[in-house]
Amino acid sequence: MSKDEVFVPWTRKELGAPEFNPAGEDLLGTTVSQEIKRELYEALGDSPIGTFVESMAYLLAGLPLYLLYNTSGQLRYPEGTNHFNPKSVIFSPHHHGQIVWSDFGIFVWLAAIVAGCYYWSFAVVFRVYLVPYLWVNHWLVLITFLQHTDPLIPHYRAESFTFQRGALSTMDRSLLGDLGPVMGWIAAHATHGISETHVLHHLTSKIPHYHAWEAAAALRKKLEGAGIYRQGAPGGWMEVYRVLRECKFVEDEGSVVFYKNAYGVAAARPVFAERDDGHDSGIELNN
Repeated sequence: MSKDEVFVPWTRKELGAPEFNPAGEDLLGTTVSQEIKRELYEALGDSPIGTFVESMAYLLAGLPLYLLYNTSGQLRYPEGTNHFNPKSVIFSPHHHGQIVWSDFGIFVWLAAIVAGCYYWSFAVVFRVYLVPYLWVNHWLVLITFLQHTDPLIPHYRAESFTFQRGALSTMDRSLLGDLGPVMGWIAAHATHGISETHVLHHLTSKIPHYHAWEAAAALRKKLEGAGIYRQGAPGGWMEVYRVLRECKFVEDEGSVVFYKNAYGVAAARPVFAERDDGHDSGIELNN
């Protein structure tokens, strides 16, 4: 909640949802009265058309908005944080020259695009460059969004965060597997298993993609033996739609939090077990 760079959940307060009401709901989102559900749903809205439009906007404009305005990024960063200001809080001082040169290259390329519009026409540039550009952006956002967002993924605040917990706050998914095994096989091999072996990548990014399948299978067996399941539903456009409907906000308090939907109901909850050192250890349990 305080260290991640992107796909950081909105809290109830940040989203502007009605304040938590202990008389009709619990923090874990397991028990919510019908009155509170109606109040939250009316405030947040969750219409199919609205979610579809949100999905399209997210997939097509999500990356430029993140780069320009830190949309869906770390909320503790100051307003106006972006990836083009060399003095931005997201960069270290030694990055200054690299960002300046990167911005220079971007301006040169923008000038080339404008020149292309003048020389060939905007329609030609739109067809041969801007549409493919948005298509690539769409795939990048779809894959990374589904890797890091799901109602079953826990999110940790500073007091409970460890590298291992943060690394396991992700999902492996069969990219386009919802369109059948053939499309799933094509998508997986065309992208070198970037979606299917993502949990492994979080834990150790030094394993090359051509060994990732074998390593991911071994890791999955090890994790499932400990009761940790990180195989999500197949990734695709319908899954983006479902996840956006199920993942609205998290609570403003709690060291381990899960997403709640527009009714204030969470799909999972943390439970705590006493460790040998006397501290609590968060373990997720599905409702």
